[in-house]
Amino acid sequence: MEAYYRATRAEISLDALRVNLTAFRQAIPEGMLLMASVKANAYGHGAVGIAREAEAFGVDYMGVAFLDEAIQLRQAGITKPILVLGYVPAAGLAVARDYDITIALFRYDILEAAAALPENGKQLAVHIKIDSGMGRLGMLPGLEAERFIERALTVKQLRVEGLFTHYSKADELDKAYTEQQYERFNGVVDYVRNNALPISLFHAANSATGIDTPNWGHGMLRLGIGMYGLYPSAQVNQKEIALEPVMSLKTAVAMTKTAPEHWGISYGARYVTSGQERIGTLPIGYADGFSRMLSGKAEALVRGTRVPILGTICMDQCMIALDPAEQGGVQVQADEEVVIMGRQGDEVITADDIADKLGTINYEVTCMLAARVPRVFVRNGAVQSISNPLL
Repeated sequence: MEAYYRATRAEISLDALRVNLTAFRQAIPEGMLLMASVKANAYGHGAVGIAREAEAFGVDYMGVAFLDEAIQLRQAGITKPILVLGYVPAAGLAVARDYDITIALFRYDILEAAAALPENGKQLAVHIKIDSGMGRLGMLPGLEAERFIERALTVKQLRVEGLFTHYSKADELDKAYTEQQYERFNGVVDYVRNNALPISLFHAANSATGIDTPNWGHGMLRLGIGMYGLYPSAQVNQKEIALEPVMSLKTAVAMTKTAPEHWGISYGARYVTSGQERIGTLPIGYADGFSRMLSGKAEALVRGTRVPILGTICMDQCMIALDPAEQGGVQVQADEEVVIMGRQGDEVITADDIADKLGTINYEVTCMLAARVPRVFVRNGAVQSISNPLL
């Protein structure tokens, strides 16, 4: 088991992950496949550790953003089908085929590069991407998509396994645009089915679709943020599926001191004590993904009490007020646990709380957590494994 020598770590609850996977498996229509989206280092949670647990749970597919992420999973021993949801260049086609990695296909030059691959008895599996209204990647519905599909099916180096699209507003209360995308995608699906083309899998669902409109997901739910216990937005029906956050971000007090009156705290002395104040220093900073933009806004939990982050967040450290937590005059000591995100006692700081302070979304809060922060995978309160790329 890997080690780490700084108190700062992200604790990843495998129990919560199982709860969330089970909740979605039970909520979606019978027979719908389940993809675990582990792109972006599993939304910051640790791709290999999350993928191993998802594979043990029995998901049907893994989803990643680019080929390097897929190769990482294969080299770690992941055997489930893996779909690269983003662009794979021509130079990566042979590698994808060798590793049995499925790619998204949506460009003619890549299609023709695949047709030029030397035959070796193996086919490159592809899912053709349809742009039903996201405006990002994919062939447009209608004649453009139909001709592309027809050409792909003639290439013997390819196995056209699937067809998919992505909803851009599925997490909003108004479902009119999502329904429009659903109908556009259905038009392409109908073309495939009416012409008896050999494509077996159609998929369109993301986490929001799995919560609000699972019947618009076709054959597979690509489960992303919901798998990690976070809701895609405040507008989805959060009563439909109960989720448990998978990640907690924790550290410990590195030093305590009683600062005198008019004492500047951190760079720029943006905070100055108004009297004697108890100060704690934490070994976490913006290089860990605890953004400098949270300076003067963020809080932490000490002894189950919310305390403010004082002054400017540094690259590797930041300071907190200890006085609110020192009830009854019992001083906080060095090495006491501090929670940056998660629960301590009756208090909780969520990814959404942090996102609100940054003016962003919970996805970014977990994704921005730096690789140098160890991921500690926990089950039933016991550490199962540690991922620390530094050691």
